[in-house]
Amino acid sequence: MPPEESAPQPTADSPSPTTEAPVPASTPEAPPAPVEEVPTPETAQPSIQTAQIPPNEPIAPESEPFDPAQGKPTPEPPSSAAPVQTGILHAARDLLVKARVAIQDRKRKKRDKIMLALATKNKITNDEVEKLLHVSDATATRYLSALEKEGKIKQVGRTGTGVTYSRAQ
Repeated sequence: MPPEESAPQPTADSPSPTTEAPVPASTPEAPPAPVEEVPTPETAQPSIQTAQIPPNEPIAPESEPFDPAQGKPTPEPPSSAAPVQTGILHAARDLLVKARVAIQDRKRKKRDKIMLALATKNKITNDEVEKLLHVSDATATRYLSALEKEGKIKQVGRTGTGVTYSRAQ
């Protein structure tokens, strides 16, 4: 039987396969700068793709879906966050409706004040409405125009200081 061959034993002359190169001591003032190896055509490897944008690919523009019939971008389909947004939208809409009702109520009260003043006097001017309601000239004109449109008052005169308003009969 032939003698079994065993793995060659390292001798004192040959280096051990497990021996590592000594690590150079670094000085605390300046750490050694990293050395970048420039690849040669023989050792070049394909570029490694990162999780970011690949280097040679253009960024595709993000566009919203477009509906040519309406001429506007089409809304995105509802997502999983839609119930939360819907609740917020309903709350905002309710708040806006309440605010609109409050504003209309204040305007109605001011128009009622004008009608009450016309009940005590037979006629009223724009300047008197301004002072009565503490509003601007344009706002007083809008209140008087709204009452005239409703048919509650009528304008006497065309323009200027001669214009007065009286109750419609």
